[in-house]
Amino acid sequence: MLVEYYRTLDDWLVDQDADIRASEIQGLLAGLMASSEKIRPDEYVVQLSEYADLQAGKLVEISDSLEVLFSRLSESWEGLGLDFELLLPADEELIEERVDALGAWCESFLTGLGLSGGFTKSQSMSEDTRQALNDLSEIARIELGEAEQGLEAAYVEISEHVRLAALLIATELKQRSVSVTDVDVMH
Repeated sequence: MLVEYYRTLDDWLVDQDADIRASEIQGLLAGLMASSEKIRPDEYVVQLSEYADLQAGKLVEISDSLEVLFSRLSESWEGLGLDFELLLPADEELIEERVDALGAWCESFLTGLGLSGGFTKSQSMSEDTRQALNDLSEIARIELGEAEQGLEAAYVEISEHVRLAALLIATELKQRSVSVTDVDVMH
């Protein structure tokens, strides 16, 4: 389970005075991988260091965790994606922290899509994918108001929706790249 990596990575980021959360480390990677399956770990480290405004050499300190995130996401998305899990704080953490991390994950996922260069607004996409992108954009701006009843249940439901939306987007983008490759081979 990835949840065990969250606290370690988040604490490390705090020690580095970074302005990002641990969830953003995976969100960025997921966005990059969703539209470009061929991203290499070294390319990801460069993108992450720029995104987090950290020296790439500093990321060596968490290289084992980054390798785990990279390999698990690659393996998950090569298959059906059923074992794909979001890197978010444990259920024992404050709901405010979990909600903030979920919003940050969505924002960094969308950033990863944009940075990959493999995804543009002008591309045609299914209505479901368009809606998934819109949903992630809205969730990226999530804020907690007054404590509400049912907040825990809503968080679980929204987290699962984010997971499925990311999978939907990645699946469509993968199918599109396979179709483009098939067309290129035929010519």
